[in-house]
Amino acid sequence: MKMYGKPRYPPPKKPSGPSDAPSPSGPSLQSKLVLLTLTFPRLRIIWTSSPYATSEIFNDLKSNNPEPDATKAITIGADNDSEVGAGVNTTAEEVLRCIPGITASNVKMVMNKVTNLRAFCDMSLLEVEKILGVDAGKAAWSFMHKGDL
Repeated sequence: MKMYGKPRYPPPKKPSGPSDAPSPSGPSLQSKLVLLTLTFPRLRIIWTSSPYATSEIFNDLKSNNPEPDATKAITIGADNDSEVGAGVNTTAEEVLRCIPGITASNVKMVMNKVTNLRAFCDMSLLEVEKILGVDAGKAAWSFMHKGDL
């Protein structure tokens, strides 16, 4: 059976113009940079013509300075901010938080004083009490050594 009429649903019209053109309603790169510098006034932006020029500028900026120390960078401001170093080793932090006597307020202190979980578990009762205090240290040590006695 042949149909000679127009199709019931015409195909969609193709857009006129390039599809990857920026939206006129979206913010431009220039306005995004302005907002960024207004939000973070201490931010310094170095605009270069190529990645090679960028590496040359970084070499010039760093020429009289020593290599940064990662552990020192993590501890800067640790006295003021309890969240410094957050996410450094989230698995170890989660395991520590499961131990009785270790709280959100002292977990960072424990992580700064011991090298790893094994070293913490191998500590004597007095060493754990020295880090956590008498009651919290005794609770943590007895939990870790349950069945060892």
